[in-house]
Amino acid sequence: MPLPSDTSWIEVSKSALAHNVQVIQSLIGYKTLLAPSVKANAYGHGLVGTARELVHAGADWLCVALIDEALSLRKSGIRIPLLIVGFVPMARLRDVLKTRASVFVYEPQTARTLSRLAMAARTKVNVHIKVDTGMGRQGLPPQELYKFIQFLQNLKGLRLEGIATHFASSDTPEHPQHFRKQLSTFAKLVREIKKDQAGLPLIHCANSAATLLEQQSHFDMVRSGLAVYGYYPGETVKTICLKRGIQLQPTLTFKTRVAAVKELPKGACVSYGCTFITKRATKVAVLPVGYYDGIDRGLSNLGSVLIRSHRAPILGRVCMNITVVDITHISRVRQEDEVVIIGQQGRERIAVEDTAAQIGTINYEVTTRLRETLPRYYV
Repeated sequence: MPLPSDTSWIEVSKSALAHNVQVIQSLIGYKTLLAPSVKANAYGHGLVGTARELVHAGADWLCVALIDEALSLRKSGIRIPLLIVGFVPMARLRDVLKTRASVFVYEPQTARTLSRLAMAARTKVNVHIKVDTGMGRQGLPPQELYKFIQFLQNLKGLRLEGIATHFASSDTPEHPQHFRKQLSTFAKLVREIKKDQAGLPLIHCANSAATLLEQQSHFDMVRSGLAVYGYYPGETVKTICLKRGIQLQPTLTFKTRVAAVKELPKGACVSYGCTFITKRATKVAVLPVGYYDGIDRGLSNLGSVLIRSHRAPILGRVCMNITVVDITHISRVRQEDEVVIIGQQGRERIAVEDTAAQIGTINYEVTTRLRETLPRYYV
């Protein structure tokens, strides 16, 4: 639990994480591997702590974006397979060998460098071919897959472990055409791929939306991200999931403390720019948290927090390290009272999706922008 010296902190529910893992496992079955994405500080939930909880809950693999994330997990004692899905600079490819992580490849130079490093170290590097079936980012064109497989097979020190793609619009099931086209293209590509005695290469493409909604996308492994943390990738996906009984549990609560309580007279300026002027005598709470910590400046004069199970509107501009809220209607507020910025307090809840809607973004961005150095407690 938070230390007396913590001014702001994040709590992550271990039981909610375990519940979400179980929900996903029930959808994919025991033959399909679960590889949660813990990139971007585990979507703001804390890289190492969340990874440990996911391993304990039954994750088979973990996906990261950066080589430094893989190194951090290995240093923390995480031993299950890791897949680096992001770009690794040439100068850092040697670290791939240190982590024993698998890595995406889709162009010759990286493959040749990994081969040379692996041979020098008398080891093998596991690689996954990334195919661009319609995302327009990483990956080689579908028509080049078989030629690239042959190219890799002629390089010593490499082991073809997987073939993958990524979906651009699986989170918009109301417009399924592009998703269906990508899935069909990928399925045709891998249909004739021969697996070795160990069942390789692993075929995988499903992100959270595809994992939740489309069984045909599960193949050998799914790379669920947002869903593991208890959030749905879009309102349409959420509606469909709830109708099907797929109930995820949000895992994150963002908290701070009241730093000061004060009375302001009518006509008083609140915060920078005087964008809020009190229309009556107003009681406010000063919170030691701001946009540096992850409270978007767009919530100025718009968002709210929870104090004593009541909503307290944000007054004036959110500052770098301070936010002011109206507590005129809330009795007995004291210095160091607990404040909930995201999450539940009593019967009131401020959902990540609520905050995202207010500032015109997505739930992913709200959680990943939470300050990385905020203490995180797994409760």
